[in-house]
Amino acid sequence: MRRRTALVTVTALAALLTACGGSGQQGSAERVTAAGDKAASQAADCGPDSGDRCNDGSASPAAAEPNTELAVGDTFAYDDGLTLQVTGISRITRYGEYDEKPAADKTAFRVVWTVTNGTDKPYDLDNLGYDAKGATSGGETELLYVEVDSKQMTGRLAPGRSGRFTSEYAIAKSDGNEIVFTLSRVDAAYMDDDTAYLGEDPHWTGAVE
Repeated sequence: MRRRTALVTVTALAALLTACGGSGQQGSAERVTAAGDKAASQAADCGPDSGDRCNDGSASPAAAEPNTELAVGDTFAYDDGLTLQVTGISRITRYGEYDEKPAADKTAFRVVWTVTNGTDKPYDLDNLGYDAKGATSGGETELLYVEVDSKQMTGRLAPGRSGRFTSEYAIAKSDGNEIVFTLSRVDAAYMDDDTAYLGEDPHWTGAVE
């Protein structure tokens, strides 16, 4: 119960800060999707018969996407060196004796992400909040307590180290199979920077596999 209360508090505060923000940039996206390969191929096709297909490399479809709208596998790198990557959204199939199982009309899923501390100081992981919602036609999720295969995000991450963490949810099957997952920073020292305060939180969208 303490874990749920803490998560709700951090997520609510992060949502409030985002609502008060604007379009400031607090980091950049590192994409690993096929869009980059496609853009590179188009950039090379600038011969005399290329016509409208020619791309001189000044812009690409990936570059036009907002830095904070990401796909599973993409990384968001904050300007101070902290990086976040959502590595998977998967269906939960294994439960322990005391784990929560969703109702028959709901899908249980797990989001897995990695935090890398590229700063020169230990990072308090309690300064990160997270939230998942339906991305097909909307839809709320509910937190599940599933201990098997899970890793709670807590403690401090040393400089140069990475940590893998999970969060478990259930969503109504009628709300579809696409999830949008948001990670938020609420550390006071970082939020003193106007660019960080005005920045949009990164969102990862993907299907439950």
